[in-house]
Amino acid sequence: MSDWKKYKLGELGSFFGGVTSIKREDYGYGTPFLPYKNVYKNSKVNINGLELMNVSQKDIERRAGIYGDIFFTASSETPDEVAMSSVLLDEIPNLTYNGFCKRLRLNNFNTLSPIFARYLFRDNSFRNEVYQLINGDIRFNISQESLASIEITIPDLPTQTKIASILSSLDDKIELNLQMNKTLEAIAQTIFKEWFVNFNFPSFDGELVDGLPKGWKRGKLGDEFNLTMGQSPPGQSYNEVKEGTIFYQGRTDFGFRFPANRIYTTSPNRIAEKFDTLVTVRAPVGDINMAIEQCCIGRGLSAVRHKTGAYSFTYYAMKNIENIFKGFESNGTVFGSLNKANYKNIEIIIPSNGVIELFEQITNPIDEKFLDNFLENQTLSQLRDSLLPKLMTGKIEINV
Repeated sequence: MSDWKKYKLGELGSFFGGVTSIKREDYGYGTPFLPYKNVYKNSKVNINGLELMNVSQKDIERRAGIYGDIFFTASSETPDEVAMSSVLLDEIPNLTYNGFCKRLRLNNFNTLSPIFARYLFRDNSFRNEVYQLINGDIRFNISQESLASIEITIPDLPTQTKIASILSSLDDKIELNLQMNKTLEAIAQTIFKEWFVNFNFPSFDGELVDGLPKGWKRGKLGDEFNLTMGQSPPGQSYNEVKEGTIFYQGRTDFGFRFPANRIYTTSPNRIAEKFDTLVTVRAPVGDINMAIEQCCIGRGLSAVRHKTGAYSFTYYAMKNIENIFKGFESNGTVFGSLNKANYKNIEIIIPSNGVIELFEQITNPIDEKFLDNFLENQTLSQLRDSLLPKLMTGKIEINV
């Protein structure tokens, strides 16, 4: 690591603030706009997560992003969210960015590679420097001057390129799996809609009785599904050291299909089984995930499973009535909520068990592949995160 060199960020480029003069009516049209959450969540700007914003021509001229720009969050309610970075690795004409973010535009790419910067600024060694410069009590901030003063230690460009290649290959595979899972879910949802909404299921003879296929009927959700309403265990039982049972509190833990294991409890009470569908019942009502293993659910969640045990059918059936769940958002004095009585009384169409069983035969393999991709991504993420600090500090020697 003797040939690694130190630089202050202010020596490598210049900082500039984001767009602040935005009114409510400016949202939803205009030029591409980089929101705060996109910067916070992604080491690389997610071009599919951009918004449209009506910003002034002056803002476009002064603040338009270009390839290689590095964006930092500058303010948050928690210090962990301050100075999270995202690098623009695409050409997006007239892209402006949120006023709670700062942009670092490199003088050139001869010293710091944007692709390497994607990982450098997410490493714990950089984060530790940030924590020393954050100020605030209720809301935490970091100034452009403080960001510019941070010192980084980096290798030569060939080594940067090699390190970035190793890490980005893992991220590329993770992204490929994510896209595959989105496709798999879309396929299964399409099958569900064709069969259970349009009635185009195999062997259907086209004959309807009271508007439904023979053997089908109208009923209540509680007639066909077992329902468990969550109840939060004692607060003193919570921990983050994996002691006891996984505990999901609500939407905060939700991801794409499966929730994140964040909190555990040593005093579980209401249990959801593996592959139960989880539905939020407190604001926001109607967000949907699936339990990846047995878990405890808090009062913001419910667990649902068809009485035949058909877990794939349950998941897509709940997704299909998501808008009905959202209709309960206005229930409650301040925040929306869905109680058990209203939940069980939601009107649904009840298909024959034979069609449900056939649907399971087709969609179970789709959902199993989804799970395989998800678990592989967990492994790849853990590998990337373990390599990152070692590569960024030269503890793993790179032969260029």
